[in-house]
Amino acid sequence: MRRKLKKAVQNWLEQEQVGSDRGSEQALRQVMSRLPEAPIPVGFAERVLVSAGIAPDPGRTGLLDPAWALRFTLAVSLLLSGLAAVLVPSLLQPTLGLLHPARLVGAILGGMMAFFQRLGAGLAYWREASEAGAVLSSVFSSPTFLGVMAVSVLMSLVAFRLLQGLIDSERSARYVPSI
Repeated sequence: MRRKLKKAVQNWLEQEQVGSDRGSEQALRQVMSRLPEAPIPVGFAERVLVSAGIAPDPGRTGLLDPAWALRFTLAVSLLLSGLAAVLVPSLLQPTLGLLHPARLVGAILGGMMAFFQRLGAGLAYWREASEAGAVLSSVFSSPTFLGVMAVSVLMSLVAFRLLQGLIDSERSARYVPSI
C-alpha cells in the first residue's frame, strides 16, 4: 500500500512539474484515493475551532467565561434594583413637594431672579469692555499712532532687505564653487 501511495505522489509531483493541469488533477485524485481511511478523533472539530479562535475554549474558567459574565450582570442588576427600590421614594418626596403651587411659583421666581442678576452682571461687564474698546479704537486711529506704525513698517522693511542682501552675499561667496 505504501509503495503505491509513494508512486502516486511521485506521479502527481511529476505532473505538476511538467505543468499539465489535467494530468496533475488525475494524479492528485489517485493520491487521495490511496490515502488510508482513518477515523476522525473525537473532539477534532472542536479543537480546530478553538485553535482558530472561532469557538471559546471549553476548559476555560474565570470571570471572562460567558456564564460568569451573565451571572455577574444579573447580580449587579438585582443589586441596583434593590437600591433603587430603597432610595427612589426618599428622593421623590422632595421633588413631588415642589409640585405644590406656592413652591412652584417660588422656584420659578427664584430662577427668574437669578437669571436677571446674571444678565445685569453680564451687561455691566459688556459696558466696561465697550468703553475699553472705544479708548483703544481712538488711540489706534489717531494720526500720531498711524504715523509711528508707518515709520516702523518702513524701517523693518529696510532692515529685512539689508539682512537679505548680507545673507545672499555670504552664501554666494561661501557655498557656490568657482567655475
